Amino acid sequence: MKDEGQNLLVIGAPQQDADAYHLSGFLAPDPVVCLRVDGKKYLAVSSLEYGRASKEAPVDELLSYEELEIIRLARELKSGAKAYAAAISNLLKRLGASDSPILVPASMAVVYADALRAHGLEITPDRQLFDGLRRDKTDSEVSHIEKAQRAVETACAHAVEVLRESEIGEGGVLQWRGEILTSEILRVEIDVELLRRGCAADGTIAAGGPQGADPHERGHGPLKAGESIIVDIFPMDLSTRYYSDMTRTFVKGEPGEELQAMFDAVLESQQAALATIRAGVNGKDVHGKVSDILHERGYKTDKHDREEGKPLTEGFFHGTGHGVGLEIHESPRVSTADEELIPGDVVSVEPGVYDPAFGGVRIEDLVVVTENGCRNLTEFPKELVV
Repeated sequence: MKDEGQNLLVIGAPQQDADAYHLSGFLAPDPVVCLRVDGKKYLAVSSLEYGRASKEAPVDELLSYEELEIIRLARELKSGAKAYAAAISNLLKRLGASDSPILVPASMAVVYADALRAHGLEITPDRQLFDGLRRDKTDSEVSHIEKAQRAVETACAHAVEVLRESEIGEGGVLQWRGEILTSEILRVEIDVELLRRGCAADGTIAAGGPQGADPHERGHGPLKAGESIIVDIFPMDLSTRYYSDMTRTFVKGEPGEELQAMFDAVLESQQAALATIRAGVNGKDVHGKVSDILHERGYKTDKHDREEGKPLTEGFFHGTGHGVGLEIHESPRVSTADEELIPGDVVSVEPGVYDPAFGGVRIEDLVVVTENGCRNLTEFPKELVV
């Protein structure tokens, strides 16, 4: 569904709820009420946030919970959800919009939806519309993502330095500053570097050897020379709430021929995807091109080798990319999903190939879709050997 000025409602804490932040433009740790009615934005906050919101919130009208009598209603109705619903219903009556349909995110709690409908309001969840509102990134939003990306690259450069400084010990186990270098240690080094630059990481991946064959394995235990080490960094900038995302694969020492061939194939497929992306191109066609190249290089892919009802556990078996912004995974998908790219989309491009016997390779950049192609926000080199 396209944004045609429909009336919108979000109830949520903007620091955790991307839709609440995008609609209100105000960061807060506690729930707020965001309304868009007849093209105007209304924000209701608690007294704890009212002073700050009066200076920072880019809305047409700021309201307090006291003004809407949410506190009194909660005591009388003995229900927070019913209090919110009654207050919102009263506000919509004042705005002359109580008889108009209201669109809400698909993530709205059922308890809120039920309470609102009990007041006769027509509440319709619409994931596609709310996802679409965040797709065409403004120049300001792209700059926020770029800021986070520069922090990601600094942290990744620090990880490379740790690997370069490490020494190869007995059994190929890496040693750093007098102790065994583990995935946990490397991850801490990355995450602390991100914190120094105002970013918070949750789930950083530093997976070595066979662990890297599971794309969401964070990594644990000693890292070894000659094995791939997948480093996937995707923090949120604490000042803007925008994410960035980058993956690189490294080897300390000499990679075997099979691992080098895997890296070359993934890099080739990524370069082809980057050359294909532009406004009007369907994400499934970008994904199909990546799959075709990796299949031609001798690796299994979902497109060519998947058996009905059985998951593929080696080769290329995930999407090529996803939207990045106020959430680390948002619309659009660059995968088998049928989604056409539009100008302003910010998407990851992250093909990977995996073999449970010895690990995997994944390379990920972040790009902004343009009319004639894409602009790569990622400046970090793609070098296997450190």
